[in-house]
Amino acid sequence: MKIIKAKFILVCDDKFNILKNHAVLFDENIRRIIPQNQIYKFGDCEIFDCNDSILMPHFINTHTHLEYSANQASLEYGNFLSWVKSVIINRDELTSPKNKTAMQNALKTMIKSGVGTIGEISSFGVDLDLFDKFGLRVVFFNEILGSNLAKFDEICANFTQRFNKSMAKKSDNFIPAISIHSPYSTNPKIAEFAINLAKEHDLIISTHFLESKAELKWLKDANGEFKDWLKNFILSPKPFYSPKSYIKQFSGLRTLFTHCVWAEKYFDLFDKNLHFITHCPRSNRLLSEKFLDISKIDVNIGTDGLSSNYNLNFWDELRAGLFVNSEFDLQKLAKKLIISATKNAALALNLPSGEIKPGNLADFALYPLIDCKNSDQFALCMILHTNYCQKLFIKGNQCNF
Repeated sequence: MKIIKAKFILVCDDKFNILKNHAVLFDENIRRIIPQNQIYKFGDCEIFDCNDSILMPHFINTHTHLEYSANQASLEYGNFLSWVKSVIINRDELTSPKNKTAMQNALKTMIKSGVGTIGEISSFGVDLDLFDKFGLRVVFFNEILGSNLAKFDEICANFTQRFNKSMAKKSDNFIPAISIHSPYSTNPKIAEFAINLAKEHDLIISTHFLESKAELKWLKDANGEFKDWLKNFILSPKPFYSPKSYIKQFSGLRTLFTHCVWAEKYFDLFDKNLHFITHCPRSNRLLSEKFLDISKIDVNIGTDGLSSNYNLNFWDELRAGLFVNSEFDLQKLAKKLIISATKNAALALNLPSGEIKPGNLADFALYPLIDCKNSDQFALCMILHTNYCQKLFIKGNQCNF
């Protein structure tokens, strides 16, 4: 058994309670939360004396694309379709296995900022063994896409090969999952193949949804920039779905809908118990024409990858969230962002984590103490002034980084 003492503990419950001069008793799970003056009752425990620190659940980054970590200035920002075209042109170079060092550096940046769990979207499987030496938890979303049914067998065979390799690595800290790329890129029969696999193995699904105005116009009206672009590949392109029919195919399935910048009118169609919105503030600023208003909805937070970001420091992502949601009361927004990156994210990924309470996994991070005079501003001060964690624990084990 171990005990960790901290000056402040951010529990990350719905009320955003902050405990002062408390300690957490834990092994793989959190066993008790006690005042520090009661530690003597628990005999021979390994004690981490961190009274110059703030303890909170470690961050859960629900959406990353580490395979694109070699990007710096290869891709075009400001318009979603211009960006997609530049991704296609530069994809092979950016996602080459020779770029493993860039992927590792991006991953280290996340870990150092306090991320202990990630949702990795894997398009090619280049990242499959990336996580072995770091000890963090990975929900590994094997991604599928394809619009041409003539290549159905080839697409499914390639996907199955990658999927089986990920299933062979399955463990408490490596959780295979499935990603269906988007409604504009994935034929319903190909999506059905992946959905049936998710049902068979009881897996979580992630998908990109209504990231751009052009995508919304295409799905609603079968027109606009997407139609012009798709004519380069298909003689008479037609959308595979309406927004409503795309959501419907995920009925009864735990699904993370990522971006959703143009999806406000469809949120009522989401299953409130199984469908979750992943918000990527910096990616949305670089690729979309507007921001997702999170004032009235629950979200979880992702950094996306370096294909649409400039670093993967999670505190930088939260800082961006403060500024892109400018109509939201600042103190309430800061608390909401931290809860979104901990408790909400754990719920989306179906993990007993994200909140410091007995029974949950001992997943937490320690940060330097901030001398915040007003407790109501504690979350805001942390977001503004924190960059890196001092210690990171995953299932009770300290992570070396």
